[in-house]
Amino acid sequence: MIIVTEAAKWYLTEIKSSGGSNGEILRLDRVGATANGDEPKLAVYAGVPGEDDEPVQHRGEPLLYVSRKVSAAYDGCVVDLVETPEGVGFAIGPPGARREARS
Repeated sequence: MIIVTEAAKWYLTEIKSSGGSNGEILRLDRVGATANGDEPKLAVYAGVPGEDDEPVQHRGEPLLYVSRKVSAAYDGCVVDLVETPEGVGFAIGPPGARREARS
């Protein structure tokens, strides 16, 4: 299970409330083509929940759905809100790591 900090939940709530629903939810999953040898990246995006997605609850409602593969690969890790030169984003890493150490 992935842990989502309160700061990250707050930002996810802001993203969710600013977009149109259209039956879509926020998902955390791997994205990107691997045909050129690049590793797939993790991303939060609007989509349809997968059959095996694990919901992250906030105030009794599902806020984010995490793909089963990502949940298994990052079991026990923390998703936190971080500021980068490109703007605000999310980082994932071990529970005891400082924000800067999460990637």
